Amino acid sequence: MRRLGRAIIALPAAILITAGTATAAAAATGSPSGAPPSGATCVSTTGAKACFVANGDAVYVKDTKANGDSVAGTLKSRLPAKWGRECFNNRGAAGGWVKCSFDVPEYQYADLWAVNKPFVGNQAYTKVYTSPII
Repeated sequence: MRRLGRAIIALPAAILITAGTATAAAAATGSPSGAPPSGATCVSTTGAKACFVANGDAVYVKDTKANGDSVAGTLKSRLPAKWGRECFNNRGAAGGWVKCSFDVPEYQYADLWAVNKPFVGNQAYTKVYTSPII
């Protein structure tokens, strides 16, 4: 009985600690797509190009260098980081664009990253606004 009481007290405390330090993140492998619409905000680095369309919360990613590496488009809230979304393209340079549709918080500034060889490769970013400007 004593162990049960400790477990009942420890579990809510662990949930509070985890909830207080976690950031919301989502990752997906993109679906084949055409090029992003005109007016999309884009960023490029050697081997990768990423674009964001606020109306629809879509991230587009294209591999621009036939080097065997996958590429990613990452959208992260500005500091302090509270959320992030990552779209992977592993189709190669001949595979064209992929698109990931996410649900991102509205009315916030974020950084859109283009990354060649995710986690270790070259990268570049630009600032975007997550809501369409009317």
